[in-house]
Amino acid sequence: MATAAAAVKGGGAPSNRAAACNIWALDQIWKARIAQEHRAYKKWPMDWGFMATDYKDLVKDEIRPREHPKLEMPETLRLPPITPIEKYIKVDKSPPLPRSSAGYIGWRSGDKLYNLERYGGYARGKGGLIRQLKWPDEGVD
Repeated sequence: MATAAAAVKGGGAPSNRAAACNIWALDQIWKARIAQEHRAYKKWPMDWGFMATDYKDLVKDEIRPREHPKLEMPETLRLPPITPIEKYIKVDKSPPLPRSSAGYIGWRSGDKLYNLERYGGYARGKGGLIRQLKWPDEGVD
């Protein structure tokens, strides 16, 4: 009997043939589980029914309107109106695609008009802070 209950409880098959043959006990366990689910189904609206209602409906009596007026920002702290990005960034029309398949890779970056490095190449490194300050190697861990 214990193995049949364990088999049904665990959801697996019974471990031996004697438990599998006790169909009446398995049926009683199944009926008890169905009855428990039915009782829980009937009891759920009383215990947890508030979860099915909308939150705004639950707290509509507790929400109070705003009592203080909205403060106006001083003129010095106000942000200027947003200007469209097209006013500052101009994107020229792209040239036609190159004819060869080899020229397709990087075809736009080769033209000086579309160069992304507007201010020259990247600066070379200066060798690190210790070298710039001319500290001795013994003083640095």
